[in-house]
Amino acid sequence: MLGTISSLQNNLQQHTDTRVENEKLKNIILDLKKQNEAQVKESCTCIQRLEAEMKALQEQHQRELDGFTKETHRKLESKAVEMKEALERKESTLEEIRRKIKDQEKEKQSEIIKLQMEFSARLARAQSMSVKTQQQPQGSGLLAQNIFKRKLQALQEEKNREIEALRQRVKAMEQQSLLGFSESCLKKKRI
Repeated sequence: MLGTISSLQNNLQQHTDTRVENEKLKNIILDLKKQNEAQVKESCTCIQRLEAEMKALQEQHQRELDGFTKETHRKLESKAVEMKEALERKESTLEEIRRKIKDQEKEKQSEIIKLQMEFSARLARAQSMSVKTQQQPQGSGLLAQNIFKRKLQALQEEKNREIEALRQRVKAMEQQSLLGFSESCLKKKRI
């Protein structure tokens, strides 16, 4: 019986030790669960904070990007208006030069017509005088005629040189205008 009591006491002691150990393990598990829950809660808070920061940064970057886009568009529009105004000024200048060339051509033409009429009148007078005065040598009438012809020819050559110079100037300005316009178009395409 003593053996049975001692065996029962051993069993009871083992059972008590197991219960105490079981309680300790339960407490450790509860502590670990609490720690884990606290870590999960802290992680969730950290994730939420990081998500909020990331969202704020995304919004800030989007605002900056929108601002840069608007600024770029504004600058491009300003440059386009500036180029258009420059092109209009060049075209206006070219039109003014063309008008001046036409005016000069008209003036030169009227001057040539005037000189031709004057030449014809003098020639007619010279011819009528030569008919009247057969005794005088005819060399002086031809000399006057040659002088007027040379003067007329010199004026025509001068007029042609001026017209050609003005045409060259108009052509150069048109090329500059087209070159400037095409460069602005290329810049727009690149941007």
